[in-house]
Amino acid sequence: MKMSKKFCNCRDVTYADIMKAIRGGATTADEVSRVTGAGTGCGRCREALDYVVRDFLEEFRAESEGTLGI
Repeated sequence: MKMSKKFCNCRDVTYADIMKAIRGGATTADEVSRVTGAGTGCGRCREALDYVVRDFLEEFRAESEGTLGI
């Protein structure tokens, strides 16, 4: 996935911004939303944020544990 791709157009949030929030300690979509502003504009991306955060958390944990499949 291209990390510079926009996730939330209303708040100008990229996938990289979401990953940065997770690396900074955010563990839920609500926490990522508070940090980045994603999902706080029109709300269309709010439901998708749950899935993106879940997937990024799994990737981050696998990376941290050294089990990320390449």
